[in-house]
Amino acid sequence: MNRQHSTSSRGGWKRFRTSVTAFSLAVGAFATPALAAGGFVSATASSFDAPTPPSMAIDGNNATRWSANGAGQWIRGDMGAVKPLNGLDIAWFRGNERINLFDVATSTNGTTFTRVFVGISSGKSTAFERVTFPTVNARYVRVTFYGSTQTTWGSITDMAALAGPTVPEPEPNPNPNPQPEPEPEPNPEPEPNPEPTPSQDRFGVKMLYPTKAGGEQWFLADNATSDNRFDPQNSISRNSDGSWKMKNSKVRMSVFTSTGYSASKIPTYDRDVLASRGYMQAANDWRNIEMTGFVKVNSVSDVTDNFAWYARGGKHNDNHSGCEGSSYKGSLHYDGRVRWQKETWHVSYNQASYKPGTSALRGRWVGFKSVMRNTKVNGKDAVRLEMYLNENADKVTWKKVYDMVDSGTWGGNASHCGGSVNAMPITWGGPIAVFRWDSANDVDFKWLSVREIPAEQ
Repeated sequence: MNRQHSTSSRGGWKRFRTSVTAFSLAVGAFATPALAAGGFVSATASSFDAPTPPSMAIDGNNATRWSANGAGQWIRGDMGAVKPLNGLDIAWFRGNERINLFDVATSTNGTTFTRVFVGISSGKSTAFERVTFPTVNARYVRVTFYGSTQTTWGSITDMAALAGPTVPEPEPNPNPNPQPEPEPEPNPEPEPNPEPTPSQDRFGVKMLYPTKAGGEQWFLADNATSDNRFDPQNSISRNSDGSWKMKNSKVRMSVFTSTGYSASKIPTYDRDVLASRGYMQAANDWRNIEMTGFVKVNSVSDVTDNFAWYARGGKHNDNHSGCEGSSYKGSLHYDGRVRWQKETWHVSYNQASYKPGTSALRGRWVGFKSVMRNTKVNGKDAVRLEMYLNENADKVTWKKVYDMVDSGTWGGNASHCGGSVNAMPITWGGPIAVFRWDSANDVDFKWLSVREIPAEQ
């Protein structure tokens, strides 16, 4: 079940996916754990509600429980000595009502922990559900709770360690003939898409991909300086033709989803957890988007610098070890070159190769679109990245100038932020999309938009 899709309208979880390759989660009731009395001699926790201390999660009594409020809360069991460990039975309080997002990590010394599992519970059982992983030597086992489909409380009634070189078989399934979940067919590297069917946005600009039904969208408002979803971060002024002017050489114009932005609402920056649930702050984070802007460069000090329309992260600064600053950046240089950049965290860049896009930009209006959509390559999560230019600014004639797929082999240093694979694609959404440029101290802009579009099928 660790590769299934789960849906819920409660607690803000619209949809999340867990993909675990080396680990598994088996669901069922188990009469006897692999280690007597659950295998734990004591337990500690990051916090707990007064009537529910961590000791109640290892007492073998499913009428008691450990509970703590908030994403990132953890409980740690101590087996008393280092032992071979290859799994954990976990019984979740009200586990038949809630799907819990969590990870499991192990340690020999109680200080340095290694994650061995990240995934979700079934939401169908209050009995033990079994997490298994390749055998490791461990004394301490830590379960970290990141949220559920129903509540912010993490609550475990019992847990038991599994020891030995082989994983015990679970009790027989009461349904002996379940319908198997079909494995996805392996797919070759996707070919570039044909030009999508057009329609127009509210400015009359051709939309290359339709807005997702019920999806997020934002358009530059007529009263842009009063829009609480738009933060230009510097002064802007209105031109006589209705466009806007920015006179600053370092520009980061932020666009927020309808949920807004709050760092306190981001429970974790761990890359494996973000990839598992699909977003950084909220389920409506900017993820699969078509991002559009029309610009005219009037004055530039360095023609090799660029515009960059980017998303899939939050604020780009040194807080949280830079791990909020993930993004794909579609870059249009003032001399006409284009390329994609991948910022795994701030600041850790990988650059795609340059391609010719258009002639030099100075003195003319140009439309520029960055498109990023999740896709599949050989059944695994990947991201398609496209760029388009409207060289005559007629709103209609868009030319594709870049099309690439990040299938998990492009650069990256995700382990800095907890990722198990350094080159993992940035498949999650983020609360902020940004229109950026540097070294151009007089730029006119208009018809900006960010729209949520469907993922590539």
